[in-house]
Amino acid sequence: MPDLAIIPIGIFIGIVVSAPVGPVNILCIGRALRYGFVPAVMAGMGAVIGDGVLASIAGFGIAAIAEAIEHHAHLIQLVGGVILVLYGVRVMMLTPRTAEVPGQHVAESAVRIVPTTFLITVTNPGAILGFLAIFGALVGDDLLPEGDYAAAGLLVVSVCGGALLWWIGLSAVVARIRHLLGEATLRRINIVSGVLLAAFGALLLCRLGYDLLGV
Repeated sequence: MPDLAIIPIGIFIGIVVSAPVGPVNILCIGRALRYGFVPAVMAGMGAVIGDGVLASIAGFGIAAIAEAIEHHAHLIQLVGGVILVLYGVRVMMLTPRTAEVPGQHVAESAVRIVPTTFLITVTNPGAILGFLAIFGALVGDDLLPEGDYAAAGLLVVSVCGGALLWWIGLSAVVARIRHLLGEATLRRINIVSGVLLAAFGALLLCRLGYDLLGV
């Protein structure tokens, strides 16, 4: 039976990998300000699923997939960079909304945003390398013996739980202050968020260009 101490460790890892300010955090905050709590959590759900996939690859030692990711690193960077630039431009052009969003719009929005944040997460080279490093440090330890798939599975689930806690907490905090902001402020937030997202994407593409040119 896996050591249950692995649960708080996994939750902590999930929070730590989700907390740094990056594209998904910017998207989540922007959606909480524009639409409210549930649409913001939907943005985080894509990241949770992505974290679960990356944690599974690292935790179960799926060498073939890890090697495939490494082999196609440049393609992954290209896709991630393009997604961020295009989504950043879209966010800049969004019309601010201060009213609550109808349930149908929430459902339609989830269909679009979950795959988007999932792709942003799994195409982030830093996230991939981070999970491999964290799980690599734990493998062989008493908490995560090599080949103990039950312990690895519990760790992956705990990581997803920690990530979900982060997105729920962030969405709840930001959604509580959205009513204090007018449409002009929300418009400025849209522009800043869009610029930051596009900048993340451009940086990823620039780094790809440097790598390809051997700089």
